[in-house]
Amino acid sequence: MKKRFFCVILIGFLMVFTADVAMAQQPADQKVYKWNFQSHWPAGSTSFKPLKDFFDQNLNKLTNGRLQITLHPAGAMVPSKDIFAVCRKGTIEGATAAPIYWMSIIPIAAVAANCPMTFRNAKEGLYFHFNLGFEQMLKDAHAKHNLLYYTEKIYPTAMIGKKPIHKIEDFKGYKVRSSGALAEMLKDLGAVPSMIPGEELYLALQTGVIDGAHWGAAGGALSMKLCEVAKYYIQPDLAMAGTDVIIINKDAFNALPKDLQAILDKALKDRVYQRTEEYVIDERKALDTMITDYKVTKDADSAKAIGMLKDYLKKLKYID
Repeated sequence: MKKRFFCVILIGFLMVFTADVAMAQQPADQKVYKWNFQSHWPAGSTSFKPLKDFFDQNLNKLTNGRLQITLHPAGAMVPSKDIFAVCRKGTIEGATAAPIYWMSIIPIAAVAANCPMTFRNAKEGLYFHFNLGFEQMLKDAHAKHNLLYYTEKIYPTAMIGKKPIHKIEDFKGYKVRSSGALAEMLKDLGAVPSMIPGEELYLALQTGVIDGAHWGAAGGALSMKLCEVAKYYIQPDLAMAGTDVIIINKDAFNALPKDLQAILDKALKDRVYQRTEEYVIDERKALDTMITDYKVTKDADSAKAIGMLKDYLKKLKYID
């Protein structure tokens, strides 16, 4: 009888202990947090779906469904030019954007956004950001404005146009959708840059409002169907930079449980390497597709023109 009583007590103790261990392993806060992200990418852009899938699938799995981020395409909630302001205020929890939109507020953003003639490949850009401390400089600068900052990927920028560029003089009067330091450089060469949101870019090219544009490089041009109306792909690349970024309202982030903060932070830091590699591979495929299916011409003379451009920038002491 005593032995049976002891066994019942022992089983009861083990059941309570097991339940306590299970509860200890579960986060105390099981609340589901639902965030809205505004993107500067149209839904058809080459970068929109990969991030949407990452939020819907990867992050949802990592957080066991406790953090759900809905990514909205460009213009769905606010105009792209207003993303910084509404995210900073907390009207939306986060966003994707190009930091050139707010480089007048945070000057270092201009360095991140399409600084011309910098790295020859994405690996060099990643090293500069994450090994030499540039990413942390960007984080510190944005923290002062109630924002967390994450480079989304390092990728090339190249022009596609309705007119070819054979020599420096061809830039004169060339109406190009551009932004940041690249716009300033092209302006110095005689081009007429203007800032046009991605969702208006195809129509602007089609109707002749602009002669050319850069929206990423080959992948961006293909996904936005710019190659339907612009048949000259101009290389080498104008820049290799972290022009696409993710910003998160700091108050919204701090309102998350600590474990979700850690998961989100690590997921976004890890993803930049994977997404950069994917983008570089897709670039080669996209260029082949544009040449084969859309009869886009990869202008051989553009390499000579860009070489002349580099020489000119050296004379201006913009580059060494």
